[in-house]
Amino acid sequence: MAIKLAVLVFVVCVSGLASCASGDSDSDAVPIPTSASGEPGDTSTTSSSIPSTTSQPAAPASDATLSGPIAAGSRGGPGTATPVDLAAAGYVEEEFFLSGEATSFVPSGELLIDGKWDVVADEAAPFTTRMLVRRPDDATVFSGTVLVEWFNVSSNVDVDVDFGFASDEILRSGDVWVGVSAQQVGITSTEGGDFGVDALGLRAWDPERYGDLEHPGDAYSYDIFSQAGHALRNPRGTDPLAGYDVEQILAMGESQSAFRLLTYVNAVHPLAEAYDGFLIHSRDGGGAPLVAGDDLVPSVSQVRTDLDVPVLQLVTETDLFGLRPGSAFPDARQADTDTVRTWEMAGTAHADAHYLASLYAQGTQNFDSFLDLTAVIPVANSGPQRWIVNAALNHLRAWAAEGAPPPSADPIETNGGAIVRDEHGNALGGIRTPAVEVPTATLTGEGTSLIGSTTPLTPDVLAELYPTPADYLTAYEDALEESISNGFILEIDAEAILDEALLPDS
Repeated sequence: MAIKLAVLVFVVCVSGLASCASGDSDSDAVPIPTSASGEPGDTSTTSSSIPSTTSQPAAPASDATLSGPIAAGSRGGPGTATPVDLAAAGYVEEEFFLSGEATSFVPSGELLIDGKWDVVADEAAPFTTRMLVRRPDDATVFSGTVLVEWFNVSSNVDVDVDFGFASDEILRSGDVWVGVSAQQVGITSTEGGDFGVDALGLRAWDPERYGDLEHPGDAYSYDIFSQAGHALRNPRGTDPLAGYDVEQILAMGESQSAFRLLTYVNAVHPLAEAYDGFLIHSRDGGGAPLVAGDDLVPSVSQVRTDLDVPVLQLVTETDLFGLRPGSAFPDARQADTDTVRTWEMAGTAHADAHYLASLYAQGTQNFDSFLDLTAVIPVANSGPQRWIVNAALNHLRAWAAEGAPPPSADPIETNGGAIVRDEHGNALGGIRTPAVEVPTATLTGEGTSLIGSTTPLTPDVLAELYPTPADYLTAYEDALEESISNGFILEIDAEAILDEALLPDS
């Protein structure tokens, strides 16, 4: 019962499906308009040319200013500080405030499934938000890539979900990582989120440090995120990357942040042109509203195919059918193009054991008390997602810089609104890593909502599959070699993955 209760609480706080305190209703099911080119789920190949998207009315130019590094406060450091040992990796963590005037957007026509959404600037309002920067202490080891993460606020606080998944790849590559408080609730929440009564928004968590932050509402989040990107490339006021030669700025976000990034890519990027590529991680079939409570954004939306920058989508088993009702990802599937790739990852869950452990370490470090996840982590999916996220970042970095797209991947097999599974309960199709191809457990993104499950195969089944430990290890090594050859796992991660190749006692 304790495990069940903890899971239920966790579902509320990490899913990204609950409405934010600012009034956005990301979970609302809305009508599904179709484009002239196809029905929901149309995968017809689109042209490889990239038509200009600059004919839309331009958003106001950014004149936001940066101040910092911020040193004030009673907590001894910033909110969302990472538990990762940055000093050991040669990194430092600093915080800056970004102040300016943001605009909201409204459609100038019907928003269709093809994602080619025309919007225009609407109202304007002042804002002051924060940007958390993790950078190499030595500018000479900087990769040239800045990764800007849209903080996830599903639990009323800023959470750096993608840094939790991919910190190894980010730090060893010398990337700069920047977290942006794009949404209101992470700043203003005073009621205690689902992570516990002490998990408060920034202003309540440390009034001395964050009392001057001001957010006009999530309708302005898209422009705030644009202005963060522009401020990193052409800073006014303080330069948080002084001495760094920035070559490209890539945006990333997971779950609720991925919903918003999809809307950003389809509607705002053609106006703002603030980012050189996007990693949209764990979205379902749709995006997020432009304005709180609107029903204009369709619940099934593809990525527009006339972009001038690359978009890589990462989709777990959970994301296919387990997020918002009426917004199944298979209905939004689309063919790969020169600027869009989609990787569906077999054996993975929306929030897996590796990420939960990272989240728990961060939460207990930053807050006076935090939701106890110790009973949940052992039963959650322990699949290979983090290794694939590492490879995805590596490919996106090169794709944006050099133009060579990542490999294409087969979708996970589905039928009648369900995942097709093999005799061991593992999904067919999708990106297949050694943990799926050479199974010792059933790894799913289903079962327990959002965190999936890991169910060891029985001793009899293991003995039939692998008569000796050597048989298992040989098969595992062969599968690993194939995953690396296919481009879905990095060679640098091979040793750590092999360390996981342990046949359970029979």
